[in-house]
Amino acid sequence: MAIPAVPLFERLLIESHANCNRSCWFCPRTYDRSGKYRLANGEHKVEKMPTWKVIDILDQAQAMGFNGRAAFHHYCEPLLDQRNLLFAKEAKERGMKPYLVTNGDRLHGDERLRQEVQHLYERIVVGIYDYETNEKLEEAKQYWKRMLPSADVDFSTIRLGGEGTVTSIGTPRALVPSDRRMAVPDLTYTNAPCHRPLVRMIIQYDGDVCNCCDDTFGAFQLGNVYQNTLAEIWFSREHRQILDDLVSGRREKYELCRGCPQGPTGPAPEGKKIGISIRRYQGSGAPQ
Repeated sequence: MAIPAVPLFERLLIESHANCNRSCWFCPRTYDRSGKYRLANGEHKVEKMPTWKVIDILDQAQAMGFNGRAAFHHYCEPLLDQRNLLFAKEAKERGMKPYLVTNGDRLHGDERLRQEVQHLYERIVVGIYDYETNEKLEEAKQYWKRMLPSADVDFSTIRLGGEGTVTSIGTPRALVPSDRRMAVPDLTYTNAPCHRPLVRMIIQYDGDVCNCCDDTFGAFQLGNVYQNTLAEIWFSREHRQILDDLVSGRREKYELCRGCPQGPTGPAPEGKKIGISIRRYQGSGAPQ
């Protein structure tokens, strides 16, 4: 049976480097000791993707007709990379819409940097992770609106405490232990459609291409941009088969998807009922 064609990705994430200045409880990199993001002793990996390769990826995406949102993060803090503004400028010159997702730490006390990111980025999402009440959350939001007055600012808000009455969007992740601070129950969904991998092409700092944001260690082995072009990877038969399986609710075919707590993106195929069960975390974040 023929595998359906897939549309071009809507967003492009190029992880320009590996480092982050935080160790958040909800982030898979915090639990990694494989060397992908953190070494065996817990130290952060600091490797960078070469500048020429980032530019090459942007050129390839432009040649494919991509003009959507482009960003330079995945499991890193993008503003720790001094080349970040250069990359945003290059994306913009190619007709793309650069957006920034940051924890905001580099923006504190640096007015010049705040001005530059507002000039280059069409959208800025600031992570707010240090609040314990809704009042403190609102204060933090107002602070960033004052600091970034000309930007389209949004927020990623994950509370410190476990009190359910405090606003939070902290959700379970496949490679993150269960935690009382999660905003929703930690469940898995058998035969649940998932369209998320259709939306973004995610390229890690070492060139590996991820199927989704939970594919931290390349479980799907889609390819590497040093060996294959973006078009070869995105439109490959293997990738199209994976996307068709997941959109059709065949999560059971893939180990990572079987244990994924991301909810359905549509009804179960053929009117079937979606199976729901409590997730049992199986690892320390790295492959077992």
